[in-house]
Amino acid sequence: MESVLPRRRLLGSLCLLGLWLTAAVSGQAPAAAVPGDVSETLAKATARVEEYFTRAQSLVCTETVHVQPLSSGLTGDGFGRTVESELRLSWEPGIGGEPAGEARTRRQVVKVNGRAPRENDRNNCTGPEQHETEPQPLSMLLPVERDAYRFSWAGRGRIDRRDAVMIDFRETAELRVTDVQEADDNEDCISYSVTGGMRGRIWIDAETSDVLRLDQHLGGQVEVPLPKKAARRPGASPTWTIERFDTTMRFKRVTFAEPQEVLVLPVSSTRMNVTRGAGTPRTRTTTTYSGYKRFLTGGRLVPGGAAPQ
Repeated sequence: MESVLPRRRLLGSLCLLGLWLTAAVSGQAPAAAVPGDVSETLAKATARVEEYFTRAQSLVCTETVHVQPLSSGLTGDGFGRTVESELRLSWEPGIGGEPAGEARTRRQVVKVNGRAPRENDRNNCTGPEQHETEPQPLSMLLPVERDAYRFSWAGRGRIDRRDAVMIDFRETAELRVTDVQEADDNEDCISYSVTGGMRGRIWIDAETSDVLRLDQHLGGQVEVPLPKKAARRPGASPTWTIERFDTTMRFKRVTFAEPQEVLVLPVSSTRMNVTRGAGTPRTRTTTTYSGYKRFLTGGRLVPGGAAPQ
């Protein structure tokens, strides 16, 4: 059996695929933050994320997700699976002083292993086609979400030839699993929610305050108690143990024309999942984002005019 993990605050899932269209708008920006000033750095990054969420609703891109089962030595084991989808952003900014809600992406699957999707593709627990919408990871920087995290200064670094400030974060809620149940349409899939316990690091451009990289991982192991029906199956364990969930996301500049605009957008992510007891206990997920297009007045599509830089 494999798992489907509907995410709450947890970025991603053990078998849920995909990187959600997230980033901040690049351009002119305030001077670099004073070393150690976490609040100022976060405030500038939050402003970028909010500006991006407002403007990126006119963007669409192609998400290509490849899931590779792994052996105990973390090398490829058998055939992988590739799903190609179209992604768009959905976000409602706050009105009349109300805080903005969580941004989400909407997915429409267009190909599975190079062919048109079939109805039974949804029976694959590890596929992104299981989820038509997903939360945006950088929603954690919105004011309504930030109280759920503790942030600390981690120094300065350099990434993709850009000077960056590094901010570490940890989710304050205790790591736990809730809402464990068998999936409605596939008895071989178990759904559950993981909340709390996430830790990681954000790389923020020292000049523009754009997010350039986001790393995160579980703060410890956590057990998933299986539903009684699943636990009673021959050879089944009464619990699964989530041992590892590591994700790295990268963002780069994409240039658009007519009118010219430069946006910092996600270009790739990698994820390592290790879940003891699951039918596919180890997977590596590689995601790329390409073919960015921008909707303009009258429905005209304008593709990105240059490769990511």
